[in-house]
Amino acid sequence: MTDESSLAGAVSIVTGAGGQIGEGIALALAAAGSDVVVADVNALETAYNQQSSREVGGATRAREVADRVEERGRRAHVVECDVTKADQVRAMVEETVSEFGRLDVLVNNAGVITVAPIEEMAEEEWDSVMDVNVKGVFLPSRAAIPHLRESAGSIVNTASIAGSIGAAGLGHYCASKHAVLGLTKSLALELAPDDVTVNAICPGIVDTPMWEQVLTPTLEESYEETVKRVIPLGRDQTPEDMGRLAVFYATNRNVTGQALAVDGGILQNVI
Repeated sequence: MTDESSLAGAVSIVTGAGGQIGEGIALALAAAGSDVVVADVNALETAYNQQSSREVGGATRAREVADRVEERGRRAHVVECDVTKADQVRAMVEETVSEFGRLDVLVNNAGVITVAPIEEMAEEEWDSVMDVNVKGVFLPSRAAIPHLRESAGSIVNTASIAGSIGAAGLGHYCASKHAVLGLTKSLALELAPDDVTVNAICPGIVDTPMWEQVLTPTLEESYEETVKRVIPLGRDQTPEDMGRLAVFYATNRNVTGQALAVDGGILQNVI
């Protein structure tokens, strides 16, 4: 990519595109001119996720996101892909290049969360969070790198402010997001000679199933009360916020190895 003002003519993959943040990113990329492959999965091998079910319906929701991408005048293509499976990830990237002829932007956005103290955590629960949140960045990145080299493209990873802090009951989730930040920085160095940028988005509090179904029930206060108590700006963050940052990363060729918190000041509120 050479045009730093838009993504006109670009092709992007967004994993976890059936979720709210994935949708916000996919639509922002489309608005900037990119065609978008929306990838997600309907069924997982474990119920250790924010849906507490093996049937998560992500690919079904991704089809709705694809419709919204096309409403913005861009081509969309839906791929059902479990980002923890190397064969499915390879097939997703190959299908993208076969369908569109190129790949410019990879957004590793798929993620899961549960809450449990380490002492009581099942090994399968640890594995589920680490596999999706970390392996689900590694495998798509590995598969996409040869094509991103050709286009001087970008990788954008969805991390979290949990990658900078610890939280009781979220040891596995915090560990996974710390790992994403380390992987982001390492990939940025590895791919810099090929003019491929790698950066991370660190969302704060966004009204998603992660908060609605997992975190809010453990806090003994409403979502709105948490927002007012924790966020200095006094308002939650949005999928659109994350989409704007993804476009910024994809179109700024001298920004790499960075992790920006979109959190309304949470990480500054240390006292």
